[in-house]
Order: sequence, then structure tokens, then C-alpha cells
Amino acid sequence: MFGFQTVLQNGRNWQDAATAYGQMWLSAGEVIWLRSVQMMTGTMTQAEIARMFIEKPVAFAQAAQEAGLAVSLGKDPATVARLAVSPLSIQASTNARRLRS
Repeated sequence: MFGFQTVLQNGRNWQDAATAYGQMWLSAGEVIWLRSVQMMTGTMTQAEIARMFIEKPVAFAQAAQEAGLAVSLGKDPATVARLAVSPLSIQASTNARRLRS
């Protein structure tokens, strides 16, 4: 039987996971927009083109590793979801900051 504190913690975990996903999607949208502008204006470098293709498999492999480790440690589904999105969010926010400058 679940106690009140457990229910509250589960709610916080899902809220944290939803926030992490939302932040990742906002950063990803910004990166898509900034890269699209570079493509339209012809200012995208060869390095940026390569980065677009190379970074995704690495980030998704890291996400799978984080999620797998969390599952093997018996973490709750919300924590697994938050940990799975973390490498994707880091990559997207890093790209957004770099492309903004």
C-alpha cells in the first residue's frame, strides 16, 4: 500500500520528467530553426553539417544507456524517463547556445 509521501514523490518524479522533456523540445526546436536559417542563407559550415548527423546516434546511445542502467537499478518509470531524456536535452541545449552566438 502506498503512503501519502510515496504518492507525492511519484507526482514530483513525473513532473520532473515532463519538465525535462519540455525543455528538450524547446531547445530542439530552437536548434532546428537556427540550422534552417543557416541552410537558407548558405552560412552553414561543413562542420555543422557533419555535427547534425553525428551527434544524434551518440546522444540516443547515451539515452539508452542511462535508461537501461536506471531500469537495472529498479528506478521508477518517471525517473527512467527523465534520465533517458537527459543526454538528448544536454545535446540540444548545448547546440542552441552554440548556434545563438
